[in-house]
Amino acid sequence: MFQYNAMVNNLLRRLVSIRTPLVNVGRRLSYVDRVRYLQKLKEEDTVCLSQVPRGKFLIYSRSKPLIRVDKANTDSALVWLSYEDLIKYQSEVFNSCVLLDVAENGTPRYSVQVGALPTELQEQLEDSTNASFTDLRAALFMVNWKEAHILSRANCVLMWNKNQAFCGKCGSPTQRNAAGYSRKCTSCGMRHYPSSSPVGIVLVTDPKEENIILVRQPRHPPGMFSCIAGFSDVGESLEETVRREVAEEVGVEVSSVKYVASQHWPFPGSLMVGCFALSEKQELSIDPHELQDARWFSRGEITTAVERIHTNPLLRLRGNPSGELFIPPPGAIAYHLIAHWLKRTPVHEIYQHIY
Repeated sequence: MFQYNAMVNNLLRRLVSIRTPLVNVGRRLSYVDRVRYLQKLKEEDTVCLSQVPRGKFLIYSRSKPLIRVDKANTDSALVWLSYEDLIKYQSEVFNSCVLLDVAENGTPRYSVQVGALPTELQEQLEDSTNASFTDLRAALFMVNWKEAHILSRANCVLMWNKNQAFCGKCGSPTQRNAAGYSRKCTSCGMRHYPSSSPVGIVLVTDPKEENIILVRQPRHPPGMFSCIAGFSDVGESLEETVRREVAEEVGVEVSSVKYVASQHWPFPGSLMVGCFALSEKQELSIDPHELQDARWFSRGEITTAVERIHTNPLLRLRGNPSGELFIPPPGAIAYHLIAHWLKRTPVHEIYQHIY
């Protein structure tokens, strides 16, 4: 950490007079321009640090993001602070922020953990932004699809830096780069990079697509059923992961596995790869070590379940005391697999509807 602080201080002395942005802020950038600018920020410490004072910042406190629960006067639930506003609450910005992305207008966006703020300071921040620090799992179901991805990425990069303070090869301390997207061992020189674990999540339908299999895990709130999902084993393809997970959990074989869309998920840092698959409607054989229940559901039952979660998205957190069926809310890819099956959306069009 001392070496990193010294590097930051040296660079800041050289960059103190830099105020000219590397892109024309305010002009809408193409996707290609944003990706290339982001890569430059990730790879070049001097460039990344020079842009921090003109960046926007998403704040976490003990892994809880600052979001607006009431969006009456704004389209966004996420709160983005300027550098000038952030330093009122976090003085060590350069040492603690991680790069997230580049906004369409060319503004670099970062995330930062402010730790446990004093009560008075936290109340001041929440009042001034009309927002509150919210449990991440709850927040993911209170924001739109794109915002959920931002929250997930931010938390994972912050936690990765926290958990990779020492080299996995030799055990020596590691030193992060300015963007927070790589760490170099101070002894053996090995570089470490954040990564995601692939998970296959599948909606199994009968050949006529009139019924689907949904499952219930013991940790699910009362009434909630979702899609079958599981981590890929080493050496498996996506199709093999899906076939194995369905066989393990409900005892049926599937065919015609089709990729639909994917989603990053921060628990514990997964890439959820959404698929459809077919199976003849048959009796299910449930693995009691994995599942509490699994059933075939008809279109009529799913229609009611979708309406139920639309009416009350917070069922995902509180459960349904009556035990009546509901599905995950729109912040989860399982919702989109189920909802687009219900609408009979062609597979090749679902990605466009989600993004």
